[in-house]
Amino acid sequence: MLMLRTLCTYFSFVICPDVFGWRSTGVFPSWTPPPYDWIKINCDAALNDSGSSIACVARNDKADIIRWEARRIYPCSPLVIEALAVDMAIKMVVQANWRYIFLVSDSKTIIEALQNRNSDSPWSISSILDNCMLNVCNFSAYSFVFTPRAANLLAHNIAKWCMHSNTSSQVLLALPPSVCSDTEEWIL
Repeated sequence: MLMLRTLCTYFSFVICPDVFGWRSTGVFPSWTPPPYDWIKINCDAALNDSGSSIACVARNDKADIIRWEARRIYPCSPLVIEALAVDMAIKMVVQANWRYIFLVSDSKTIIEALQNRNSDSPWSISSILDNCMLNVCNFSAYSFVFTPRAANLLAHNIAKWCMHSNTSSQVLLALPPSVCSDTEEWIL
C-alpha cells in the first residue's frame, strides 16, 4: 500500500502540476507514462449540438497505445457523459484483465467522486460511479487521477474524432495520425 501511495503522490505531481503552481512557473502539464507493469487509461467525452461521444485510450510504460475504444452516445449532461467515459474505461480494463491501473480524467468532479465514494456525489452520476466501484475490486492496485485537459489530449481527440466521423470503434480500426497527438488538439 505504501508503494501505491508513493506512486500516486509521484503521479499527482507529474500529472497535475497545476496543484504546485505550473501556471506561474511556465511548466505545462503533459502526458507521462506509468511505471513498469502499470497501464494508464485516459478517458474523455465530447459534446456538441449534433451529439456526444466518449473515448478511452490505454497505454503502457513505453507510451504505446495498447487499446482504445470510442463510441457515440445519446446526448445528456456533460457530467453524465464524463462518468460514462470512465465506466467504459473500467469495463475495458476488466475485459483486458489488467491489474495495475491509473485511470485518468480531466473531470475533477468525477475523479473526486470516485476517490471519495462515501461522500455525496451528484445524483445524476451515482449509479454509474457505483457500477465503476463494483468493477475495480478486480484490480490489484488502482488510482483515480485528475489531470488537466492538456495532459489528456489523446483521449479528447479520439472522442472528438468519433463524434465528427460518426464512428463507434475499438482497437480494430486504425486511428488517423492527425488524431494521435498528446500536444495538439484535433481540429475538424
